[in-house]
Amino acid sequence: MVSLLRRFFGVDKQSGQVARKRMQFVLMHDRIDITPDLMEAVRKDILDVLSKYMEIDGKSLKVDLEQGKDFMALISNVQVKRVYRHAT
Repeated sequence: MVSLLRRFFGVDKQSGQVARKRMQFVLMHDRIDITPDLMEAVRKDILDVLSKYMEIDGKSLKVDLEQGKDFMALISNVQVKRVYRHAT
């Protein structure tokens, strides 16, 4: 019964996908040699630049790296509260 519920709700599949994503993230960081401190510095710099032009929720900022077949992409996601009419 429990296994049926897990399959129905995708618990096993979901935890496997999460583990796979985490492993990819760790391997990607190892390949490009980005330390957690450097990632935090990148996050802070993005936050500082965006704050000049808009009011943002700093806690919502997420910065990730994604590896494609022939590329690596830095992806950031942030909640914008409002855009300033004049840059500060």
